Amino acid sequence: MRMRTLARALLLTTGFVAQSAASTAASPLEHDASRTVLTIHWGSESDRTTGRLDTAIQRTLLANSGTSINYFAEYLETEEFPAETASQALREYIRRKYDGRRIDVVIAVASAALQFALQYREELFPGVPIVFLAVAVPAAVLERTVTGITGVVNDTPFSETLQLALRLHPSTKRVFVVAQAPTLVGYDERVRSALNGFSNHVSLVYVHEPTVAALLSRIKTIPPQSLILYTRYAPEAPTPAMDPDDVARLLAPIAPVPVYSVSELYIGSGVVGGMIRGTDAAGARLATIARQVLGGARPEDIPIEAVQTSPMFDWRQVRRWHIDPSALPSQSRILFRTPTVWETYGWYIVGALTIVTVQLALIAGLVTQRARRQRAEKIIRAREASLQTSYRRIRQLAGRLIDAQETARASIAQDLHDDICQRLAMVSTSIDRLKGSSGDIRDPNTQQFLSGVARETRSTFEAVRRLSHDLHPATLRVLGLAPAIKTHCGEVAKRHNVEVTFTATGEFRDIPDDVAVCFFRIAQESLRNGVVHGDAHQLAVLLTGTSENLEMTVMDDGRGFNLETVTRDGTGVGIVSMEERARGIGAMLQITTSVQHGTTIRITVPLNPASPVSVRDIGAPAETMPLIARSPVTS
Repeated sequence: MRMRTLARALLLTTGFVAQSAASTAASPLEHDASRTVLTIHWGSESDRTTGRLDTAIQRTLLANSGTSINYFAEYLETEEFPAETASQALREYIRRKYDGRRIDVVIAVASAALQFALQYREELFPGVPIVFLAVAVPAAVLERTVTGITGVVNDTPFSETLQLALRLHPSTKRVFVVAQAPTLVGYDERVRSALNGFSNHVSLVYVHEPTVAALLSRIKTIPPQSLILYTRYAPEAPTPAMDPDDVARLLAPIAPVPVYSVSELYIGSGVVGGMIRGTDAAGARLATIARQVLGGARPEDIPIEAVQTSPMFDWRQVRRWHIDPSALPSQSRILFRTPTVWETYGWYIVGALTIVTVQLALIAGLVTQRARRQRAEKIIRAREASLQTSYRRIRQLAGRLIDAQETARASIAQDLHDDICQRLAMVSTSIDRLKGSSGDIRDPNTQQFLSGVARETRSTFEAVRRLSHDLHPATLRVLGLAPAIKTHCGEVAKRHNVEVTFTATGEFRDIPDDVAVCFFRIAQESLRNGVVHGDAHQLAVLLTGTSENLEMTVMDDGRGFNLETVTRDGTGVGIVSMEERARGIGAMLQITTSVQHGTTIRITVPLNPASPVSVRDIGAPAETMPLIARSPVTS
């Protein structure tokens, strides 16, 4: 590759002589509709920076161009060969190669290429506009005393990079500068001139070693609190296939301190970063200016500008040297940065969280609705069960009422037939016998008959009065609740030969008739059940009246019963009757009993409507509000 330019020049000298006249004889503007752009690079074709620049120039120059452009690139390579030899060889090569072809714009990349273009401009491409990218620009070009030339000043940002490095590492005491380019005239002086202002703050050490091996050995000995500024390195004796970026790849990994550079080409080789000239941006700017010239713009009207620099860093090296990312300039370009999970999948995470949140809200809503539905279904089932129970109880009660009615009728009929009718028959018989008597009322036999008739009549009266009192006591209507219950207690005690005590405390005025009837019937039923079914011998009735409540308690020492069994079997007609009577007046009925432990029945009713009693039966819906409480006594 490095002998290519000279070889091509020799081939042109020997092989193109015969064709020169023919080429000249042909039309020199054979392709009038097309334009030709020739780029002269200072570096070799294999140089990475040169390759990137050339690619950027071609990409911008040929993109969306309405004009056919023939693009050519040649390489001066004065760093590879002696400057005079390389220049003469390229001069002869271009003269013969482009003989007879019109060149419309020349692009000169680097100071040496610009000097070559200016030196041989009149000979090779007279009057052709030149667009340059160079560090050292002749004063005549900057002052515009040379016509037909414009371009971009590519000054290397040595001081800017070192200033950036010192700001990121404020404790630095020494800076080791690796800037060695033997073939570039004045390179070392330009570096020293750019960095001279930092000598008052840090110690500047310029590293000059003849070989790459010596350079690497020196780098390993650099002490802490130091930095390395690597611009470029070329050994005193040229090394085949060894470019500055190759040296950077060897130097940076073994350096004990951070390494900063001034070339984009070095980013990724192990250097931390620096103020970098954008190679692609510089090439694109050159091509843009060239297109303006091809479009008819005068080079003198296009201002000469400087290449823009920007801070650029290798994220891996930032992490390696523990540099605070927040200390980096805000406009920094970070390369090789592995994005975090949030940076890579942030929107996905937000979207997923949003979806999950919505789903959770929907699930919560569904769960709430499910709970509500279950509660509603439970209430409905409870109501259905209560209705079914009520329906069964109503049917049972209807049947019991019919049976009770028939039983009551049969009992009344039996009492009328077996007792009252018999007594009336005896009275009738006695009267008939009196008809056949002597008629003397003083007759002993007559007196005996009359006495029997009177006794039977009184007995019949007592039976009728008792039957009437059982059906509806007159004392309840005439004397009131307490006297009626007291009288009934006496009758029960006398009739069944048991001990019945009655106690009344408080006031019993203004008791509604329905309440009085209910209390009397419950007392009547309770005493009857205790004597007849419970075989009780001692019974007690306690009646308590206040301005707000009326309460009655009936207790017996009978054998009691199993309340649940009686309720479930439907045999407790009396209990159902008491419950329904209590429910009718809004009273609370409490039954406490168990086998062999007697029975206590308590009923309470509010006399003041503003303070109702609300005792609920367990297992029934809240809306039904039954006023019945059953409390079996445990042994």
